[in-house]
Amino acid sequence: MNTENKKPLEEPLVNFRQLRKFVIYPLLAVFGLWFCYLWLGPAFYGLTVNRTRNREIAPLLKQAKAAGLTYEMALADPARSEGNPVIWCVQNRGELEVTADGNGTKHITVTNYPAMPLFTGSKHEACTQMLLVVEKPEAGRPVTVFFKEAI
Repeated sequence: MNTENKKPLEEPLVNFRQLRKFVIYPLLAVFGLWFCYLWLGPAFYGLTVNRTRNREIAPLLKQAKAAGLTYEMALADPARSEGNPVIWCVQNRGELEVTADGNGTKHITVTNYPAMPLFTGSKHEACTQMLLVVEKPEAGRPVTVFFKEAI
């Protein structure tokens, strides 16, 4: 072979292996970190808000579990049950259709109804556990409560 006619190998103008290592991969890493920042910021904020809310309602939950006040007890002795927190299974299908324990005859009046989550299930489906505070009873009305939190 004739080695005199061969030119020495020249370096290419752009070395693509080096370009990947020093440009493309760092850009992908920056994009990944930016994406994590956008996702993790609201997630951590939501976790801290939830943790704070749980700390605030923890004493009420303990008090409600210790008292064990049922719908029938609150209806039978409204003066004694006034101001006590309760945990009841509540179906909320509308402002005039809030019931306890999945029973259509156990109606509840909620003073702060707009704060309460809506239960969209049918009359025969399960209910949602809610922390409520029994309020001063009104004559001729069902048990009146103040909604605190859905559990």
